[in-house]
Amino acid sequence: MALHPSLVELRLASCRLTNISPSMKYANFSALVTIDLSGNHFLSELPYWLFNLTSISNIDLSFNLLQGPIPKSLLSLRNLKSLRLNDNEINGSIPEWLGQHEQLQYLGLSENMFHGSIPSSIGNLSSLVDLSISSSLLSGNLPTSLGQLFNLKSLSIGGESLSGVLYENHFSNLSNLEALVLSAPIAFDLASHWIPPFQLEGIILSNANLGPKFPEWIYSQQSLVYLEVPNSSISSINGDIFWRFVANITQLNLSRNTISADLTNITLNSELIFMDHNNFTGGLPHISANVIYLDLSHNSFFGPISPLFCHKLGRVNSLDYMDISFNLLTGGIPDCWEYWKGLSFLFMGSNVLTGEVPPSMASFIDLIILDLSNNSLSGNFSLDLSNIKNLEFINLKENNFSGTVPTKMPHGMEVMLLGSNQFEGNIPPQLCNLSSLVQLDLFQNKLSGPIPPCISDIPSLGGAQTTIHYPFQINLYTKGQRLEFRDYGLLRTLDLSWNNLSGEIPPQVFSLVQLHTLNLSRNHFTGKISREIGSMKNLESLDLSSNKLNGEIPVSISSLSFLSFLNLSYNDFSGQIPLGTQLQTFDASSFAGNPRLCGAPLPINCTEDSGNVDVSTQHGGSNDDAFETKSLYLGMGVGFAVGFWGLCGSLFLNRTWRHVYFRFLNYVADQLHVFVAVKFNSFSGTTGSSN
Repeated sequence: MALHPSLVELRLASCRLTNISPSMKYANFSALVTIDLSGNHFLSELPYWLFNLTSISNIDLSFNLLQGPIPKSLLSLRNLKSLRLNDNEINGSIPEWLGQHEQLQYLGLSENMFHGSIPSSIGNLSSLVDLSISSSLLSGNLPTSLGQLFNLKSLSIGGESLSGVLYENHFSNLSNLEALVLSAPIAFDLASHWIPPFQLEGIILSNANLGPKFPEWIYSQQSLVYLEVPNSSISSINGDIFWRFVANITQLNLSRNTISADLTNITLNSELIFMDHNNFTGGLPHISANVIYLDLSHNSFFGPISPLFCHKLGRVNSLDYMDISFNLLTGGIPDCWEYWKGLSFLFMGSNVLTGEVPPSMASFIDLIILDLSNNSLSGNFSLDLSNIKNLEFINLKENNFSGTVPTKMPHGMEVMLLGSNQFEGNIPPQLCNLSSLVQLDLFQNKLSGPIPPCISDIPSLGGAQTTIHYPFQINLYTKGQRLEFRDYGLLRTLDLSWNNLSGEIPPQVFSLVQLHTLNLSRNHFTGKISREIGSMKNLESLDLSSNKLNGEIPVSISSLSFLSFLNLSYNDFSGQIPLGTQLQTFDASSFAGNPRLCGAPLPINCTEDSGNVDVSTQHGGSNDDAFETKSLYLGMGVGFAVGFWGLCGSLFLNRTWRHVYFRFLNYVADQLHVFVAVKFNSFSGTTGSSN
């Protein structure tokens, strides 16, 4: 490397570098103390030259793609104080000799592919201030020698295959510890009256076995800023003590436990609150103006939602994210949303809410996602949401909304899920103006008329590749089943099934080349499938079943190489199913109910010349049997005569051809005679020897 030998610091983080010169033995960095190459794209083993930098003190190669084991030549770096290798693909075991680096203060080995156990020699690193180790392949118990790291301020250990029990001696000398992060199925065996030697600012104990009671020792931590104990087998809390204790904690995470408690008279004060997937009951709790993020989903809250939303907080609230879905909440949606204009994410689906949507829900300013699905809401959805410029996702599925399909949406709308309602009338052409739309679901409504041809004007379903979106879990019906997706922006779907739509499917539908799922089943569509369907190269699921489509299935459909679900059943298709790498792999049920269709995978053969079904193989006799039989015999006679005189006439008229032909017959006769003679002699010899 052509850099100055007196260089002391080299910082090239996040520079998109790809070549770290792993095979180079030496680099002229004799004075280098700090090297930071984190956040690049190095795909190799740790470079040789790195371990010849005898003056180096700080190495940061985190967030790369480095592989291979940690070489023992690391021991040559006797001045090393900070080694950050986290978020790579380094493998092998964590070496026992690593404990000889007594000068190390920062050791980051998390998010790699280490296997085996954590060596007890780690406890010899008495200067360590920050230690992080994690890998899904690590196993065994945590060494008790971790308790010897008396200078340690931050300890982070993770591994889904780690096991064992933590006792008090694991923490005996950690008096300076400020942050404890353990993500492993580890149990705690601590005395109920145990007082830790530390005062933590942060606790993250996820996937551990802390329960069934909330650990008493945590109440001794009076400096906590964040407390996270998700999925830790906790089922009970001491209500009065617990809610007073967490009142001043900034981030509280209790999700995915089985905690039972009535929160009707509780006021939550933390800025970030994760309490989903528990057994909390009673009415919804009150919240203070400090709360920014609140997730109470997947619990057993019941009663109306108005006490929460119509409760004035005294000052402008900070709430940005609210999820109360998957509860037992009842009653109407209150008309007091002017207090919550700053909300960006609102999830109220899968409850028992009734009535109409109030006008004040159009007063949001920053709303991005609105989910009211799977309730019993009704009436016309006539809100004008066009002024909510950030709104990109609306889910009204599985309600009883009626009237026409809502069209007053912002141009940036990406996802409209309106299925399983009572919307009627035509599909409004105004939807074609939503230039960012990637998912349109109008499944199971009462819509009629044709598909508007302008649907091809939606660029995100046609030529556009990506949109800006927010990943979260969403359930969609595709490929013949309900599937869960983690990122709605990655899927492009058009579902108009289970309606009363009619007319021909416009060719423009088949020009939506970015579509992954197209479902037009259970309507009254007629006509043929356009050959343009072959341009839908990204299509994975196609359902046109239970319509009145006819004609041949276009050959171009066989070029859809990503197609994994196909249903063309119960139409009036005819002719042969196109041959291709995909279509013959589908079950015959994909083509059932089309009596004039033939070819694999159906058990119905096609005639060779026309591709039509050989009817005589499917049905019994008919009034035309005698005529068909006579025609058959007549055709055979004519064919024989033409074939016979075509050959013999040529030989009779052309002397040269006649001589060649008879020489060929003589040659065949001679070869046949020789073959029979050899076989006969072989057989006779075998018989004689056996006698």
